[in-house]
Amino acid sequence: MKKVIQYIVCTATLSGCFVAFGQNKKTVSKPETSKQEESKKDNLNKTDNQNRKQGLWFYKHEAGMGEPLTYEYGQYINDKKEGVWTTLDAEQRLVSTENYTKGVLNGTSQYYEKGRLVCIGNYRGLDQSKEYETIVVTDPDTYNDTLVTVRTDIGYTKHGIWRYYNPVTGQMTREEEYQVDNLIFSKEYHFISATDSLKAVERNSRFLSDKKNYYKPPSGKNKSLIK
Repeated sequence: MKKVIQYIVCTATLSGCFVAFGQNKKTVSKPETSKQEESKKDNLNKTDNQNRKQGLWFYKHEAGMGEPLTYEYGQYINDKKEGVWTTLDAEQRLVSTENYTKGVLNGTSQYYEKGRLVCIGNYRGLDQSKEYETIVVTDPDTYNDTLVTVRTDIGYTKHGIWRYYNPVTGQMTREEEYQVDNLIFSKEYHFISATDSLKAVERNSRFLSDKKNYYKPPSGKNKSLIK
């Protein structure tokens, strides 16, 4: 836990992770005191005088109800998530990186399994200051543009390209396109792995070796059925 917080603080405030040398070249950097460490922690999870969350916040979500333990961190502006929010698993491997605009998912998000990329997708955040929002969509067959009105209380929609990857090989396995949560295109990709290729070569070589043992009639005994 302590290591996770230290890592996040260093990532968010690089200037606090380095010691600047003064004019005296013989100056030796001093280890941080507990007060200095505490001051860094004090920069986390802050609220303003209106009790709104501001700046870098860090959460530890305990395991429960079938959900694993995770860590989450990112920036707040006026009590709303803003920019990239990162989630790590218990072993501090990436689970997701998601983009927010005014507290709503918006833009590209990436998802991982055991730290390996499995999906990159796009969300279209909806303006929460309005009751409805109008979005331009394109018919995949005619390419004609039309306007779709969406209630903003749903927060966001899948909108754009989504790609899925094999976490082991990194190869893309599926590609989808969404327009306002509607799937308009999907394509599967199939790749032969190096292991499968070796197995195919082995099967082929075994087949060729077996051909040598096929029965051959004695010479001179062959008779043609064509007269």
